[in-house]
Amino acid sequence: MIDWKENGTPVSKQFDDIYFSPENGLEETRHVFLKGNRLEERWNSLPNDRTYFSILELGFGTGLNFFAAWQLWKNSKSTVGTSILRFVSYELYPLEIHEIQKAISVFPELSGFLEVFLEKYKLLIPGCNTFLFECENLILDLWIGDASKLLGETSGKFDAFFLDGFAPSKNPELWGETISFELKRLSHKNATLSTFTVARLVKDSLANVGFSLNKVPGYGRKREMLIGTYESDQVEKKVNYPFLTRQYPKQIPKKVLILGGGLAGASIARSLSWRGIPTEVWDEKETVRASSVPMAVSHPQITKFPTPMSLWTLRCSGNSFRRYPDLLPKDSYNFSGTLQIAGQDLPWERISGGVESHFLTEEIAELKNSLDTNYPENSQGVFFPFGFWTDTPILTETLLKYSNIKVQTGKIDSIFYENGEWVLFSKNKERIGSGEVLILANSFGIENLLRNLWKESPFEIRSVRGQLEILEDSNIQSKDQPVQVGEKYLTPSINDRRVLGSTFDEFDLDPNPRKKDQEEILEYARTTFLNTDWNSIRVASEFVGIRSQTKDRLPILGPIHNPIPFQKTYSGIDLPKNQKKEFPFLEPEKNLFVFGGLGSRGVLTSLLGGEILAQILLGEPLSIENSLYSSLHPSRFLYRKIRNQD
Repeated sequence: MIDWKENGTPVSKQFDDIYFSPENGLEETRHVFLKGNRLEERWNSLPNDRTYFSILELGFGTGLNFFAAWQLWKNSKSTVGTSILRFVSYELYPLEIHEIQKAISVFPELSGFLEVFLEKYKLLIPGCNTFLFECENLILDLWIGDASKLLGETSGKFDAFFLDGFAPSKNPELWGETISFELKRLSHKNATLSTFTVARLVKDSLANVGFSLNKVPGYGRKREMLIGTYESDQVEKKVNYPFLTRQYPKQIPKKVLILGGGLAGASIARSLSWRGIPTEVWDEKETVRASSVPMAVSHPQITKFPTPMSLWTLRCSGNSFRRYPDLLPKDSYNFSGTLQIAGQDLPWERISGGVESHFLTEEIAELKNSLDTNYPENSQGVFFPFGFWTDTPILTETLLKYSNIKVQTGKIDSIFYENGEWVLFSKNKERIGSGEVLILANSFGIENLLRNLWKESPFEIRSVRGQLEILEDSNIQSKDQPVQVGEKYLTPSINDRRVLGSTFDEFDLDPNPRKKDQEEILEYARTTFLNTDWNSIRVASEFVGIRSQTKDRLPILGPIHNPIPFQKTYSGIDLPKNQKKEFPFLEPEKNLFVFGGLGSRGVLTSLLGGEILAQILLGEPLSIENSLYSSLHPSRFLYRKIRNQD
């Protein structure tokens, strides 16, 4: 991928062009991109209620621009306050760890940033990869693929643009009007840009979409460079689905109410409080909820071809891997790896085809054409080296232990919006809380609240019972095993305890353990996980949890539409054949959001889901693709119902 000049300057083999100036790449970055966008000046004058500043970069390369911006952001942190730096970058040919390390090592003052970053620079997949640095008030979204396609999948508004692709003569596709139109769509009013080139192609394409441009002195041997500003208010481009149009808040809420203190609610509370938004979490302390499950297991859900489920779980897996070490105590999780065994519900053809169609490296998924004698004869499967188990209660408790989070205990029977606030009522119609924004994250209680509010819910949430067995196993070899998954799963031995699960029952929600379920689980385990001495194992205790899940098993995440006006607005406009994508705009219910229906993947998906909901609420760029977000949006079920009728 890279050649190296004698002075250590990296050169792209694909484009036959240097990644940064051979004179001093760091000083070039500071001159062209940091000073060109007046970042220090603008950061020092950010208003107190500004929760984020966003930068979009074309061409991540060695990461030099990112590290330089990070360094400047950290030095400005005392004046920036609780704002988050959102750095979003696109790269078609991501470099290997050793290549980035070698390229940046010539700038010793960046070594601390480089070390922290490289610990997380793993499990990259096509599309958006999120890196959250909580202590640094920083998020990097690194999009892998062709920027000309990925920009259309990007949702949000940006304050500054670093246009740092290879020279227009070497890589003209990254500088034409297709790119410029996307930059226009993604621009805040008065967004700035800077680039090292003054090529006519670049000037014309940017000027034609409304950027005001100026030539200013360049760096080193370059006589001139280009800076620009987008000064007008830009209306969001028409979207493929009527419910995807983003709304950008005019002011930041002073308090957010969250119903539900499980994984979903705790993740949202953490993401908002990290941004300086006070949250009040109301929790009923349900003992049978899935958020109480001990040692939950997680790995991507791979389908034969990319689907919303596979793409969502892959993004969540990478996000969890990068975030856990900064978030949780070491003994509360482990990336022990997961071995998933092919079977009737998951054929080998689907596994092998899925690994290929998703372009997964062995770092992410390693195919096992033939498993050893620890499994039934002729078994096949896939090993996820970064599959993991999590102590779920500790994860939830850790998320809630943060400033600006206040946890209240009580059952909310109804909600109502009045005088600019959402009001919470008890069963006795007693007013017990209020706030500007309300987020429903209370699992299977969400539907009841919406039906009380509107007489109809925009979605259906199903309850699914699951039973698992906590086993006593002191065998030393059991501690080093991966998580083993077939129709059931078995964790390694932690403190002489293993978890064996789980059943799925939508029809009998008995909260008490059942003997027949125990026998079913144990019988499967004895005939599948042959590397375990079952004669020396005993059942120490049992656990029953009730999961909430949607019809398509993907979560519901985002603002909520009242179903009655939604149906009235969009019925009869021929949604499936509306090629122009010209939809009337229907505003969601004021300041009402939801995150629920996580099903059996709550541990895996809650962290990224909580982040995305915070981004939606505060108007930040989203850390997933537009097309994927359409598969998570709460109004997708209303849309499908109308589409099937038209």
